[in-house]
Amino acid sequence: MVANSYYGFAKNELKYLQSKPVDNFYHPMCGQCQQICEKFLKHLIYLFCSDNKDAESALRSHSLIKLNSVLKDSGIDLELDRKSLSIVKDYYFTARYPGDEFIELTRSDYIEAKLLTDEIYEKVTHYLQQKGYCLECGFPKSDCLCR
Repeated sequence: MVANSYYGFAKNELKYLQSKPVDNFYHPMCGQCQQICEKFLKHLIYLFCSDNKDAESALRSHSLIKLNSVLKDSGIDLELDRKSLSIVKDYYFTARYPGDEFIELTRSDYIEAKLLTDEIYEKVTHYLQQKGYCLECGFPKSDCLCR
């Protein structure tokens, strides 16, 4: 079952990514890493940043830098490396669409993207756990979608 939340979708996509062998298909794998990171960060924004004037536009953004900035401005600092965020954020377009921005991705690109994905998953999950949220759906236990 996939919980109907950014967190639930991100966890489901992460499990799917983990089930695949690391092969030569680095573009879809890096693109998937970007999408997973984006959804985990958006989940925190959705839940905890309603007072931030940039939260609504951040939820329509694909920029990991912008999402992390909104979290930081709202007092949620996951201590994520800006350089890693910047590299992986570009995979939304460069790994998925042809054009001037296209780059050929390698195994090391994927490994770097997967490390950031795992780090964001761990930090978001830890944050939710500290707040007493369900670690399956990502919502407060009183509003848990898993019941």
